[in-house]
Amino acid sequence: KPYAASDIVTSFTWPSLAGASVCRILHRYKKLRNEVDDELRDCHGLKPLTVGERQRREEIAASRVLSECAASISGEHDTSPADAAVAHLCRGGNYLELSVVERLCILKALVEAAYDSHRVHEVVDGNYKARVSATKALETEERKARKEAKEEASAADSAAREKLATMKREVFIEQKREEIRKLNRRSQEYTDEFIDGLTDDDIVEFDEDVKAEFEALPQPSSFSRSEVNKMVKRMQEEAAFDTHAVRVVTMDDLSELDTIELRSMEERLASYDGVDLYSLRREESRRLERLKRDIGMIHESVDTLPIARQSAVDVLKDAIEDGTIKSLKSAIRTAKNAKLTGNDEETGGIWALDLVRDAALELKVAESRKRIVEARKDLIVKRNKCFIRTEPIGRDR
Repeated sequence: KPYAASDIVTSFTWPSLAGASVCRILHRYKKLRNEVDDELRDCHGLKPLTVGERQRREEIAASRVLSECAASISGEHDTSPADAAVAHLCRGGNYLELSVVERLCILKALVEAAYDSHRVHEVVDGNYKARVSATKALETEERKARKEAKEEASAADSAAREKLATMKREVFIEQKREEIRKLNRRSQEYTDEFIDGLTDDDIVEFDEDVKAEFEALPQPSSFSRSEVNKMVKRMQEEAAFDTHAVRVVTMDDLSELDTIELRSMEERLASYDGVDLYSLRREESRRLERLKRDIGMIHESVDTLPIARQSAVDVLKDAIEDGTIKSLKSAIRTAKNAKLTGNDEETGGIWALDLVRDAALELKVAESRKRIVEARKDLIVKRNKCFIRTEPIGRDR
């Protein structure tokens, strides 16, 4: 094979070089087939071919190498198309003067020889091994993801049951503390400070009835599947927003929330009526200016905010359908800018539109699938690199 910078192969020399190459290819294929014939005869205990039989085998050798060589050129019964094409090119003849069958013989011989070369075998074997390794890596990640999902589901179930039991105990303790306060108002046996200082264990041990009721509280294993599933969903929402409480609202609730927020801000502003602004401290003055600015922005966004929210809702729907981390993060940022989520002053947590909640949950799922997605992308890339045809000839890959 000539070097890339060689001037051996040019527009004038390539037909002759192609003819010489095909001549050597045909000789090698003939030799290989003859060796196979002799080995098969020896394996089956047959006598070696006679001189006449070898001559007849040599006459039909071209037809055994390439099926297109089976036919002979009209008027030249002893010459195959492949041999005639090789002789024509080696004499310096023009490639365009060859017949269609002769050109096909040349091209097929060159292609067959290229696919039989060590380099092509090495590339094909390397691509095949790369595809196999990528497929195994994908299967490993999928098994690992299924195992982790099963473990996470089990852990979430246990945590939800424990949280339900803890909430029951907390409600019980607060109820008994309030009952002790009511009894103490009539008996005046204890001071309020003493009752406020009672620990949970003190309340449980307050008397035998309270202790018996505490011991009768539901245990983690006694909660129903529906209660556990509801708590698991709640905990997943809290984890998605990284907070301790999430309040989900609808589009109809947003206008009411906006009205309540505006009314609250206007009430705070009204509390400054009659106050000498020059007597306020610097921090208080800045707080007042910020409050006025926020009220003004709310009034200015009365016309633009609904449009921005509707656009954000469309982006959220597209991102949830797409399911990629990048699109979901971008959609959640757009939702925040459109005030579809915010801090909940009542619970100290987060309030969010139901679609924002769904997008946050989908983002958590997408992040857990990240390794699988990357392994699948790697497999697709390696499949595309492999040039082994898997579709019918004539159809583009």
